Amino acid sequence: MLKIIFPSIMLLPLTWLSNNKNLWINVISYSFMISLFSIIVLWQNNMEILGFSLLFSADPLSSPLIILTTWLLPLMLLASQNHIKKETEHNKKIYISMLVTLQILLIMTFSANELIMFYILFEATLIPTLIIITRWGNQTERLNAGLYFLFYTLIGSIPLLIALIFIQNSMGTLNFLLFHMNFTSLDLTWSNKMLWLACMMAFLIKMP
Repeated sequence: MLKIIFPSIMLLPLTWLSNNKNLWINVISYSFMISLFSIIVLWQNNMEILGFSLLFSADPLSSPLIILTTWLLPLMLLASQNHIKKETEHNKKIYISMLVTLQILLIMTFSANELIMFYILFEATLIPTLIIITRWGNQTERLNAGLYFLFYTLIGSIPLLIALIFIQNSMGTLNFLLFHMNFTSLDLTWSNKMLWLACMMAFLIKMP
């Protein structure tokens, strides 16, 4: 997974070091290269992927999400050129940097092996998303929408954090790679539905 994360990080210096004339061409072409390169994730088995890093890996569930994330960035850049063409070059680079940062955080979120790291990275995507909504949103109510988005997400993620702490205390680890080695079972006699609801709350809150 580091082979996808590091090229995505290099999009940030590429954005700020590109001249104004070649800014969009450089960023879009390089992001398309990352999108094509990310397809190799589908053709690698778990043991090969886990050899890249103990913190980040991919499986049949996360691989399509990672590939979708890498393909969304060049499409968003293509779709938003006319929308921010009246902005200054500095604001354009800030906008592109926010999109690149969002892609990096999402790739790390979908490939994280630690549940607590998944939680932190998932909540970190709130920052660039909030900046994009409040600064470049089309509607006049974008500030209110950004505030609602912030508070709903933070409040909805509290049950997930409590559930992760409960799993940590019960299992002794939050690492996906160690779950199958840990023979300690969770005592979910009456609270299994509540634990499932707490884990899903942070994601269901984003649906509206």
